[in-house]
Parts: sequence; structure tokens; C-alpha cells
Amino acid sequence: MNLYFDEESQKLILNAKKEMYELNHPYVGSEHLLLAILNNNNLDITKVLNSYGINYDNFREELINTIGIGKKNNNWFLFTPLLKRIINNATYYSKGNNKLVTPYHLLISILQEGDGVANRILMGMNIDLNLLYEKFLSTNIVDKNKSTPILEELGINMNKFSIEGKYDPVIGRDNEINQVIEVLLRKNKNNPLLIGEAGVGKTAIIEEIAKRITMGDVPYKLKNRIIYSISMSSLVAGTKYRGEFEEKINLLLKEVIDNENIILFIDEIHTLMGAGGAEGAIDASNILKPYLARGDIHLIGATTIEEYNKYMTTDKALDRRFKKIYVDEANDEMIKKILFELKPIYEKYHSVIINKKEILKIIEISNNCIFSGRQPDKAIDLLDEVCTYVLLHKDNLNSISNKYEKEIKELENKKNKEIIKHNFKSALVYKDQEMKLRSEYNNKLFNNNSNTFIKITMDDIYSVINDKYKIPLDINYDDIKNSLKKEVLGQDIIIDRLINSLKKYNFIKNISPIIYRFVGKNGLGKTFLVDKIVKNIYYNQNYISINMNDYNSESSLSKLIGSSPGYVGYKDRCIFDSIKDYPFTIILIDNMNNPKSYISRFLLESFEKGYILNSSNEKINLSKCIIFITSRESNSIGFINNKKNILDNTYIFSDTKLKSLNK
Repeated sequence: MNLYFDEESQKLILNAKKEMYELNHPYVGSEHLLLAILNNNNLDITKVLNSYGINYDNFREELINTIGIGKKNNNWFLFTPLLKRIINNATYYSKGNNKLVTPYHLLISILQEGDGVANRILMGMNIDLNLLYEKFLSTNIVDKNKSTPILEELGINMNKFSIEGKYDPVIGRDNEINQVIEVLLRKNKNNPLLIGEAGVGKTAIIEEIAKRITMGDVPYKLKNRIIYSISMSSLVAGTKYRGEFEEKINLLLKEVIDNENIILFIDEIHTLMGAGGAEGAIDASNILKPYLARGDIHLIGATTIEEYNKYMTTDKALDRRFKKIYVDEANDEMIKKILFELKPIYEKYHSVIINKKEILKIIEISNNCIFSGRQPDKAIDLLDEVCTYVLLHKDNLNSISNKYEKEIKELENKKNKEIIKHNFKSALVYKDQEMKLRSEYNNKLFNNNSNTFIKITMDDIYSVINDKYKIPLDINYDDIKNSLKKEVLGQDIIIDRLINSLKKYNFIKNISPIIYRFVGKNGLGKTFLVDKIVKNIYYNQNYISINMNDYNSESSLSKLIGSSPGYVGYKDRCIFDSIKDYPFTIILIDNMNNPKSYISRFLLESFEKGYILNSSNEKINLSKCIIFITSRESNSIGFINNKKNILDNTYIFSDTKLKSLNK
């Protein structure tokens, strides 16, 4: 079954067995499968059934009134012939699109049978089965639309994915969703274009519209519409010769025009520019322009601000055929609503328990410690990472499952060997042992289901942050102090002051870099002390060392921030780009003996502002960095706003201690 069923469908089959076990019935039938579907409120098909007045409680009550409850538990799980046929039909439907069996396929198979206990109970509840069946078929979920073979092959039916429960709920985007719907309802320029930074939720808005269409929660003109997601890569794939791409896209557009209820969605729509445009051929954007101008097709696009300005604005004819809708990054209040709405979904999917305190900490860390990406994508990613970390390191059920599956496999092998030898009595013994072990395994899964949920703690969140982003949140400063004193001789006072200062440094809440200045003659251990701090606190990838002796001229600035546009090496990674991956970095500016030089002034001004601009004008946040500056002289190094701070964090290295040690 695992080969053909998605995870939700596998859970439904297991929960159907559980329903049969709790009702003490001698078999697993269509009624138990429908009970399992109704008991999963996260599925959109369950919400549709609820809208018809069919819910878990009233269906179970009607089932008990019709069949009753058995007198004793049955340890064997036997499927009725009807349920086997339902499962086989669901498998057949799913293979039409080379997809796995989903809860939708199971439900449509139950309704299509027209017979069985489940359907008889529904009829007893005055449910019109034909009307209910047509309701689900109206979404074109089943692979029955033979008039759009190219679209079915190249596109993704977002309505289908929505009703199968594959999309997470969208929170706080009602304004943007309504804007998209308004544009789709227009007579002219009815092609919305979502523009926003990567990770703000542009695609999620279209997923929510597809979900609302399947639920009927849209204006009348949009009901029964189907949204297909198309990627340029699927259109270009396999078109080796000139003319093949144009033929392929024209056939697809003909299918869309012939089916007025279809809406196309192209994510990363800027890829239209030049797609399929080989020598002498027309690219995708020019093929689409006439259809968009006449309103023959409905097209929704999504792209980032940078790519829109770079590609779309250069083609005014294409640009004016879209109505632009800007999607801003989620604010803190919206992020909280989103994560609290997603909390039960991730808890159920990962079998974990997340408290409110941990959710708030995830939001705080994603806001203050992760600078790559946008909200709410950063917070959702971190939530998912924490859940998977807990499953990987704390999941005891996985080891139990592996143990049972290994023993069952061994019994199967022994049984098969006895059958080959024609020792059928011995094979029957092994079969009984196998069935007993399978039943014990299933009971273990059912009875201990509530105990398998793992509670997520603050330590788990800190472990993920430490492992992935190399953020040291659990530091034993006393051990570090003792280690430094053993390795860096003669500078105990400086080490004591430095460690006491670092203890006050809050890695999560700090909003500006902390800067230390080491002053003293060469050979007193300034750079050596920084190296030892890196080895005791951070990791090698969290360390940037810059020797100012290598940056004497203004032209050497390109070594730090990258080459300017038009020069060799433009857009290559610069020395500070690693901070985008590891925001908590130690930066060593060694031998800054000439604070008035161009490079020195540039670095000091950047440290004071808390960020540095690379050659692509991209802002690299330095607020979580610890910066060490070493020099021979104790004169002012140019700080203005933080002059008192830099004086407080200036450490004068003396050789008197070293002389006493040598004596």
C-alpha cells in the first residue's frame, strides 16, 4: 500500500481500522473509511462534507443505530470485498495522472460505488448522493477531462491539490486575495500580476483562491473555474528543433481557449521573456501577447520586484496587459496569526506538541537572527526545521516500527521457504505468528498514538539555531576564560574584562555589532587571542579575518565588497557575503594603523551604521557580529556616535606581564 498511497491516505486506512476496533466490528468497511475521513478536519473534502450536514458525530451515531456495537474486540483486520474494490478503484483513478492515491480518490470511490453501508447511511440521513458526487466531480479532480491532455500533462491542477488538503491555510492576506479576484472579474486587463520579495507568500495567495473556488466561496463568475499552474521548464522540455516550442505552446493555448473555465498561473513569470526563443523562433512572451490583448485567456503571474524591473518593464506591450498587485512582507502581528494557525497542522503532521512560548521564540529568532529571506517564509521554515529536528533525535516510535517491520519480514521469509519445501503446516505456523505480530504492531500504533507526540522545548529550538546557523546560544564562559588564560599568557586582566563584556552580549536581541579594539605592540598576542576566541566560541565559517596591510589603495575596496558592474568578477561572492549565511560572525580587522585611509574610513563607517553595502548595492547586516580591531597606537580611530562605547571596549596590551613571566 505504501507504494501507491500518499501519507494522508495511509493514515485514513489505519484510522479506519481504529474505528472498526473501537466499535468492536468484525470487519473494516466503507463506513469505517468514511468515519476516518470525517474525523480529519484538516482535509478540505471533510469541510465540503460538513457543509452538507455530514460530520463525524452524526454519522457515527447513525452507524451505531444501524449496525450497533460489537460485544468483543477483534484482533484481526479484515477488509470487506466492497472496501477492497473502493481501494482498487482509487488506485486506478490516481494512476490516470501518475499520482499517488489521495483522500479525494478514496472518497470519490466510495460515492461512485453507490452501494455499501456508508452510502446507505448517507441516504438514511437524507443526503442526495448524486448531488454530492456531482459536487466533487465539478472540480474536475478525476482524470476525466480528455479534452485537455497537454494541460493535464504539463500543468498542475491547483483545485485538485487544494481539495486533497495539500495547501496550508493563508492568514492575513484577504486584501490581496480580494484584489486578485477583482482583477479576474474585470472585462479588460483581467490578468493579475503579483509582485513581491521571495518568501512573502505570492504563490500561497493563488493556492488560497484555488481553495476558495473548490469550496464555492467566490463570486458566481469564478465558480467551477480551475487554476492550472504552468512552469516554463515543462513547456521548453523536449523542444529540440525550431518550431516545436511554438507548436507545443499553441496547442496548450488552444485547449485553454476551448475550456473557458481554465485560469493559468505562471510562477516566476519573468521566465516568459526569451523562453523558447531560439534563432528564428518567437519566444513565449510574444506568443502570449495577442491572446492576452483579446482576453482569450485568463493568466495570473507572480515575480519578485527585482526581476519585474529587470525583465517585465523592458517589454511595455507585455507589461500593460497585467494589473499589478504588490504583496508586502508580513508584519509581526500577521506572523503570529499565521504560525498559530499552522501550529495544529504541523503538530499533527510531525506528531509533536508546540506550546505558545516556543512559537513566540521561533518568531523572535526568525525576525532577529535570520536575515536571508522574508517573512512569513523564514518563520515557517524555522518551525518546520525544529519539528523535523525533534523527530530525528527524539522519535522513539520510529525504532519500535523498525523493530516490528524487521521481525515481520523475517517471518515472511521463513514462511516462504517452508512453502517452497511444501512444508505447509510449518508455513501455517509462521503465518499465524506473522498475523499475530502484525496485529500487535497495529494495536501498538493505535493505542499509543497519543503517547507518540513529542514535546518541543526551548533547547530543541536553540539546537537547530546552533546546528544550522552556527549561533552559539549555550556558552560556558568560565571554561572559555580558563582555556584562554592557559593559551594566551600574560594577558589575564584583558581576558577577564573581555569575557565579562561578552557575557552581557545577547545574541538574539542585539541590534548593533559589538566592537572591541586591541591596542599594543606587535607580538603581544592581539591576533592570537582573537583566533583562540573563534576556536572556543564559533566555527571556522563564522570568522572573517582582514589584514589591512593588504588594502592600501582605494582600488582594493573591490576585494572587500566585490567588483563594480562591468568589471570581471561582478556578482561573484565578496568576503562579507558569508555573513548572509552566518549572521553571527567574528570579524577581525588586523593592523588598522592608519584610520584615515579610504578603506579604513569605509569599514569604520559601515561598522557604525551596522551594515555594509556590497557592489550589487545589497545590504549585509552586521548587527549580530563581534568585531575586533587591532592597532599599534591608541589614538582615536574615527568613531563619532559610539566614541564612548569604543573607548570602553579598548584593551591596551602590555608586555610587562610577559617580561615577568620570562624572568
